[in-house]
Amino acid sequence: MRTLYLDCTTGVSGDMLLASLTHAIDELEGKGAGFTALQNGLEKLGLDGFELEPLDRKISGIATRYMDVRQTAGQPLRKLADLTRIIDRARLVTAVAEKSLKAVNLLAEAEAKVHDSSPDEVHFHEIGAIDTIVDVVGAVLLVECLKPGKVAASAVDLGSGFVEIAHGRLPVPPPACAELARDMVTFSSDAGMERATPTGLALLKTLADEFTPLPLGRIQAVGYGCGGRSSDEQPTYVRAFVINTTASDMIMAERGRGR
Repeated sequence: MRTLYLDCTTGVSGDMLLASLTHAIDELEGKGAGFTALQNGLEKLGLDGFELEPLDRKISGIATRYMDVRQTAGQPLRKLADLTRIIDRARLVTAVAEKSLKAVNLLAEAEAKVHDSSPDEVHFHEIGAIDTIVDVVGAVLLVECLKPGKVAASAVDLGSGFVEIAHGRLPVPPPACAELARDMVTFSSDAGMERATPTGLALLKTLADEFTPLPLGRIQAVGYGCGGRSSDEQPTYVRAFVINTTASDMIMAERGRGR
């Protein structure tokens, strides 16, 4: 069985997931394969006004991938119905469409709860620019390309300190992140910064079947995805492990436990 394991011990964001998954696919299929799969999938959305560029970045000496999503034209202020319409009209595989819709609904529900409104009334300002649509649909598309039998994740570092957002200066995790983190395995480091974003948490909540230490198996690829806030001083990245586990691996593990 193939397992996709998402190591989020230094945080998680939409762009970090996107980058780590393209990097992992490159490891398996050759350089450029992940980005090609991403571009081909996103074309189905029929959206203009953005461009993507995969960049190689070293973070504290570690080679990582960064996915630069650039807005090239003005975008309308979108609500949940607008994002739903974009996904529904796209020619996406059913599983990709369903999981993408689940993630954007989780985002809207979290924002609505903390602001005492309804999901339909939420304006996707900070979380609804074009990069959010790209991050959500793109990450789900790339997981589908890997075809894992299971998706697992580590505990998630939410960070600490304070963050400046549209609503002012708020403690980490900010309210929407705290809401999305419900029932997930999380912890708080002494980073003094936000390490998990709403988009990253919504995607992880949608994609991960369980939260666990690195599972048993043979590692086939490791993709490193950094984000816009990653630096040598704050070395943050998601690691996407592709792990194959055979029946003999399971037997050996069981024998080891019996000693």
